[in-house]
Amino acid sequence: MEFPKHYEHANVEPRIRKLWDEHGVYKFDPSDTRPIFSVDTPPPYVSSAHLHVGHAMSYSQAEFIVRYKRMKGFNVFYPMGFDDNGLPTERYVEQKYKIDKSKITREEFVKLCLEETRAGAQVYRDLWESLAISVDWDMTYSTIQPRSVHTAQKSFLDLAQKGLVTRRDEPITWCYTCQTSLAQADIDTEERDTTLNDIVFTGPSGEQLVISTTRPELIPACVALYVNPDDDRYRALVGKKARVPLCDYEVEIRTHEDVAMDFGTGLMMVCTWGDSDDVKKWKEHQLDTRALFTAWGKLNDLGGPYAGMKPDATRAAILKDLEAEGRLLKRSPLRQLVGIHDRCNTPVEFHHSPQWFINVLGGREEYLKRGAELRWYPSHFQVRFDDWVNGLKWDWCISRQRFYGVPFPVWYCAACNAPRIATLAELPVDPMAATPPDGTRCACGHNAFTPEKDVMDTWMTSSLTPLINARWAEDSPLMDRIYPMSIRVQAFEIIRTWLFYTVVKSHHHTDTLPWSDVMISGWGLDDKGKKMSKRAGNFVDPKIVVDKYGADALRYWSAGATLGNDLRYNERDVANGRKLMTKLWNATKFAATQFLNEDGTLRTLVPGDPTLVDRWIRSRLQRVIEDATRYLDRYEYSHALGTVERFFFSEFCDNYIEIVKERFWNPDRFPAGAAEAARFTLHEVGFTVLKLFAPFIPYITDELYQVVYRQGAEPVSIHRAEWPVPDSAQVDEDALEAGRLLIAVLTGARRWKTERQVNQNFPLRRLTISAPAELAAKLSPLSDDLRAAAHAEVLEFASGGDVATEEAAITLALELGEKPPKPKAE
Repeated sequence: MEFPKHYEHANVEPRIRKLWDEHGVYKFDPSDTRPIFSVDTPPPYVSSAHLHVGHAMSYSQAEFIVRYKRMKGFNVFYPMGFDDNGLPTERYVEQKYKIDKSKITREEFVKLCLEETRAGAQVYRDLWESLAISVDWDMTYSTIQPRSVHTAQKSFLDLAQKGLVTRRDEPITWCYTCQTSLAQADIDTEERDTTLNDIVFTGPSGEQLVISTTRPELIPACVALYVNPDDDRYRALVGKKARVPLCDYEVEIRTHEDVAMDFGTGLMMVCTWGDSDDVKKWKEHQLDTRALFTAWGKLNDLGGPYAGMKPDATRAAILKDLEAEGRLLKRSPLRQLVGIHDRCNTPVEFHHSPQWFINVLGGREEYLKRGAELRWYPSHFQVRFDDWVNGLKWDWCISRQRFYGVPFPVWYCAACNAPRIATLAELPVDPMAATPPDGTRCACGHNAFTPEKDVMDTWMTSSLTPLINARWAEDSPLMDRIYPMSIRVQAFEIIRTWLFYTVVKSHHHTDTLPWSDVMISGWGLDDKGKKMSKRAGNFVDPKIVVDKYGADALRYWSAGATLGNDLRYNERDVANGRKLMTKLWNATKFAATQFLNEDGTLRTLVPGDPTLVDRWIRSRLQRVIEDATRYLDRYEYSHALGTVERFFFSEFCDNYIEIVKERFWNPDRFPAGAAEAARFTLHEVGFTVLKLFAPFIPYITDELYQVVYRQGAEPVSIHRAEWPVPDSAQVDEDALEAGRLLIAVLTGARRWKTERQVNQNFPLRRLTISAPAELAAKLSPLSDDLRAAAHAEVLEFASGGDVATEEAAITLALELGEKPPKPKAE
């Protein structure tokens, strides 16, 4: 038969992809009655200009499980989505085209966003297809398409009807750069150097009252001073007033139990608004409002001489003026945690404006119960979910002051400003382009309405991915078949966003979990151990890696991290994957020469008379199937691959194949039927190993299946083949023990040659095994195979010590022969 000498991934991969596409290997069949395995996979932001191997790693790790489940007989529901609406896409378009959003129409801006999302989605698709990510592309969705808009708007209506959605005019976290409100989940914390300033206020009797603050620029927004009610130093001042420095007004001195007496002077300045403590006291005590900053981050007229300045410039100017008046007593360096917007790294501030909120604070206990019902893989990630829920400070702000996103289905009465929410029958709807139906009147009697201009937070839609795919908004029968879904696959850093919000939505909409299992991946790291990111520029382009080594080699690297752990990129590890491809190709090539005819058809194979070694490798294979299956059922893909790889290299290739070669070269030296048994075993074990490798290295395994094992029959692809099932009837405990001893002897003989720098194929004149009688009796039936594998002309046993059945009781005596090495089989 014609068998290519080398595996050429550049020729194989496009051809195998074409085969998969032509035969619909990954298609979900809604009419199929087999059990469904449904996957909720992250819809990536298509605003990414650079994909890196970290992306390839996380998607490949999840896809190992998908391929395994498909071979296990599940009807796999595996769509791919793209998150193409909302702030990330807007920011990308603004930066790419250097756009000032205030100088472009909404229609022009949205058109650019749509163009970029289409281009970005194609970049992702090209990479995922090259990496053999086995999604059904016919089920592709995006978060801005009508089905997703319909689902998000139905979600809004349902939550509003249940009293969980409110519109409130209150301080919210705001990003001056992105010009929008934010939710708690949009904020990261970063440690920065700052300065703690001791500043003098004037007390009611002219005394100095010193406060310590890192935000002197907020002095014109001061609305009260606070002390702890147990602080004796200030008890006489409570209820009196102090004069604000540099400003011509007074504020009341109040008490609150959460004022830290040991921070600074124990006297706290409350402004509107510097942090969440300010907001809390402002709400509880109904303090005055001195909103100091505009939405663009500049001081308004309340700033007096500082009006028009940005925060940093204001801080410098105020400190200079305080020092000039003798009111700046001390400045001390301080490390401080600062809240920053996770999209642009801008420090967030509080800004007062009306927004839509979902009540999540009232559901903490319910969400914790849901988290406990989930099966977490790895289990310790449940702690991150619990910590996030317990640490919630605010309700979920879901409105964004942007152009590109899912519109709220809301209009406002032009007379009284009461919201008019669309009905379910009116969805999907864009209030900027449509008006309420004719005859619609507000409760106040007026019939004129203005549209809501804000759009929904992108997570309002992304949190609905299971319901979008189950077509919940359409009352589809698919809902009952795939929902709740089988598994959510995602990275750990979005537990607080995508996972949490999806649990919230599913709990309130369907009173269920959105999925039964959660599989968490880690980060891809650069060679220095830092997280790869487009922003940091420390990423490796997966296309370059695939072009050089092949997709299977990159997938092999992706399996190097245990579930939930980070993985450092090292090109050497990818190259090791390429070595596995080469070994698999050559081993299959050798085996095929024994069980295929010259025309490539399969010989008539019979079990023959299996030797102890044949029974050993078949027994070991059953244990490997059992272990790999158990690992994959727990999503421990790295352990599964490691188990199969060690068996393939160490036991199948280095030992079994080396042992049975002699049966084909010199069959007369072996019992009748031994060569046939070896052919049968090579075929059965080789094909099973190929199937065990298939979820991890799909291209080469399918190519070898097509060339060697398929023989024109079904299934059309190895990825439609049945996953191996361990057969306890093939497990021979005596053979397993004998094989263990055989490997111990061969390892000793190979070590002896290595120490003498002798080629392993160089023959031995004599191999003498000294062992106790019990060990010798176990090794004796292996004599022919031992002699063949060690390339020994003569193998003999000598009496050994009295130590019982341990390899340490075996000693070897070896003598080199004078013949040239035996040629390797092609």
